[in-house]
Amino acid sequence: MNQGRAVYNFDRVRRYGRRGKGYSIPDNRFIKTTKAFHLLSATAWAGGSLAMQALNFLKFTTDSSVAIPCIQDCLHFVDTWVVMPGLAGCIITGTLFSTCTAIGFFRFFWIGFKWCIVCCAGFWGMMFWGPWGDGMITWLSQYSLDAPLRFVRSFILPESMWQGALQLSVIFAMCLFSVYRPVALYRKRRYRKVDGISVDRSV
Repeated sequence: MNQGRAVYNFDRVRRYGRRGKGYSIPDNRFIKTTKAFHLLSATAWAGGSLAMQALNFLKFTTDSSVAIPCIQDCLHFVDTWVVMPGLAGCIITGTLFSTCTAIGFFRFFWIGFKWCIVCCAGFWGMMFWGPWGDGMITWLSQYSLDAPLRFVRSFILPESMWQGALQLSVIFAMCLFSVYRPVALYRKRRYRKVDGISVDRSV
């Protein structure tokens, strides 16, 4: 009896998300627990990013030479102990969803979009932006290899208020995609005949 129930629960996990929306069948404990950790990680990542943008705004607008080092220490603390653990949690729980359920990595548009954003955020956050980018440049400067990173940071995506606005836009887009969950970039319309009139079946 217990073995049959375990097989049934495992099959429910494997079939979860077959239609791309993530709620084609009722959740079980594994899915609910993974969702809880995923929401906690996403909250830490997004909340920490918003806090860093507020600190960056304070750093750009203050003239106090005493406050800037304190703000930099706060940025490093939030980035190291809030943003990065949140990003790592999103990657771990997202990997569980993509490998253990039918959602996959790039099977549906909204999942692929979120994976692209996660990979890009981790790459840019560790290599170019924020305190981790500063540390990477400082470390590479010992070997005279910091020129490419300084070029990218100065000319392609400089750390400014525009970069902060871009990051806020990306976070908001992630929230919208998590709510609406578009299965495809373009939805093909399907029609059926009702009393001789073509009616859109996709709505």
